[in-house]
Amino acid sequence: MPRSLTIERENLPEVVQGWLRAVNLGEEETVELIFTDREVLLRRPPSPHLREWAKSISDKYDQVFRELTGI
Repeated sequence: MPRSLTIERENLPEVVQGWLRAVNLGEEETVELIFTDREVLLRRPPSPHLREWAKSISDKYDQVFRELTGI
């Protein structure tokens, strides 16, 4: 299961800040680090409103998927 961490950019090591500049996230105040089984993803954190909306939509899709598959 992925785990994530939102952190202020200035608190990251210089090498990680270089990665952020390379992917045009160098000016963001905060970034989200997402750790999966095989990857570390860097992204702009979603707004709280967007995060809540996405959670409600994904919950609906998960429910329909479970109903269709009988899980």
